[in-house]
Parts: sequence; C-alpha cells; structure tokens
Amino acid sequence: MFKEEIEKNGRILWTEILNKVDHDELIYKLTLKFLRRDGYDIGNSKIPEVKKFIL
Repeated sequence: MFKEEIEKNGRILWTEILNKVDHDELIYKLTLKFLRRDGYDIGNSKIPEVKKFIL
C-alpha cells in the first residue's frame, strides 16, 4: 500500500505512515525497516519522508 503511494506521488511523509498505521509504533518502525530493505530512501530527522532511492 505504501509502495503504491510512493510510486504515485514520489514520496510519503513519516507522519502519513504513522497516521495510517493508527499510531502503532511497532508497525511504523517495521514499515520503515521493510521499505529500506526494499530499496527506498527512508530519510532522516531533517528529511522525514520516504522516497525512491536515486543513484
């Protein structure tokens, strides 16, 4: 679901992910972990967004 939104919009904000997982921090952290594993740039505290990794 998140991958489709990233493909469509180019990015998704951390706050959007947190809202969609109903503020469940374990699911939120696992979501970021698996997105990173699948090749997405999960950003950092200064850039709180997930986007496609660009070389």
